[in-house]
Amino acid sequence: MVRVRVAISGGSAVGATSALLFARSGWEVLLVEPETRRFVGDGGLPETAPRPGAPHAVHAHGLMSRARYELRHRLPDVYDDLLAHGGTEVTLDRLCPPALVDGGRDQDDDFTCLRSRRVLLDHTLGTAVRATREIVEIASRATGLEIDATGSVPRVTGVRVDGATERADLVIDAGGRRSPVSSWLARAGVEQPVQVDPGEVTYYSRHYRFERELRMNRGFADAHLFGSVHQFMFLGDSSTAMVALCTHDADPLLKRLRHPEACEAVLGANEDFAEWYAVLEPVSPVFALGSIDNRMRSLVRDGRPLVRGPAQVGDSLAMTNPTRGRGISMGLAAAGRLHDLAQEHTGDDLTHSYDAWQRDSLAPYYREASASDTTMTSALRASLHGTPVPPNAPDLELPHGHPVSADEVERAARLDPDLFRVVLRASMVLDDERRIASPEVVERVRRIGAPAAAPAPPPTRRLDDRAELVGLLADYA
Repeated sequence: MVRVRVAISGGSAVGATSALLFARSGWEVLLVEPETRRFVGDGGLPETAPRPGAPHAVHAHGLMSRARYELRHRLPDVYDDLLAHGGTEVTLDRLCPPALVDGGRDQDDDFTCLRSRRVLLDHTLGTAVRATREIVEIASRATGLEIDATGSVPRVTGVRVDGATERADLVIDAGGRRSPVSSWLARAGVEQPVQVDPGEVTYYSRHYRFERELRMNRGFADAHLFGSVHQFMFLGDSSTAMVALCTHDADPLLKRLRHPEACEAVLGANEDFAEWYAVLEPVSPVFALGSIDNRMRSLVRDGRPLVRGPAQVGDSLAMTNPTRGRGISMGLAAAGRLHDLAQEHTGDDLTHSYDAWQRDSLAPYYREASASDTTMTSALRASLHGTPVPPNAPDLELPHGHPVSADEVERAARLDPDLFRVVLRASMVLDDERRIASPEVVERVRRIGAPAAAPAPPPTRRLDDRAELVGLLADYA
């Protein structure tokens, strides 16, 4: 029996996942998404699928442990379909340093990551959505919210689509980084609290195929950090790879990377990447994405709901720069938590419980991603202006005044396989309980002792030399 109705605005990965979770729990689901046909095509998948509504979808994606965990445990048929169509698992022994491979522990499967292009993820979720009769799809764009403002707290009672109102007990905003829902609420007098941490990085991404797979230098990714440009590669399904070159937004020289030949010139000049570069064959143009701010919103202020009826997931709720690759993981985690809480709570209780999870569990992941983005931006800016590079921020957040520093935890984890697992759990968005800050971790770090940080070697690589970059890119103004 249908229990209640949920309307979801936005049907990309997080919206489609939300639709499937609620439909399989007995809810009637309305999914409003203008590009529904892009999910399911005839014949083989395209190499890439550019989308005007989500320009980031064609850029490099890594489905880290939390994303794989949510799909495997909540939508096992979808996960199996991903594997059947070329998705590949990356297990813990590939993620940790060889010296820490110890034969395994209970729950090590939680750390497994998934290699998949975004186009395969969207296709697989879309196929499952279309096979679910409890989901009604409207191939259009929501144009507004139906809001009842007669009470002390406004209530959203539905969405407007094609001139009509679709009533719903719960409205989920899964519209991504360009979602108009916040502006609709503002026009109704509901001003959401929002934290904005500006980003100053541009990404130039290109897709490749390869016939022979080599080892990645960071387990799940291959990374090379130079003064003016940072290079990251993630592998996808079916022998595909995605390479991203990250630069400062204001760097006029590196804007030339939008030209495929310029991109290839820089990749080819990376001596440490030579073996991989020799087996890569480009299959797409270069996609540029810049000026991405980190942003987190809330629907609660001073402990009181600002509006009843809506909830936000994915980039509508918490958008992070791709520096840490956490977007899909955080989005699927939010969709899963909202679904679970909605089975037990309604109205203000649902709003409060979801906001508490966001504050205690999701927000630290957001702040860590934002801090990493700030660190990378500062390093790229320093190289651009010829100023000293500031020290790196730690990858993990610990409470103010914590007995050990995040840097000490990270350095000690290089010596101990169990502590490495604790750090990896936090890095892979699996540590909602924040075990990383527990007294047990403090005790273990003190017992192990944190080795001194190794001094950074002086830059001697080709791509650390700004003059070398000028010469490489001279022909691509």
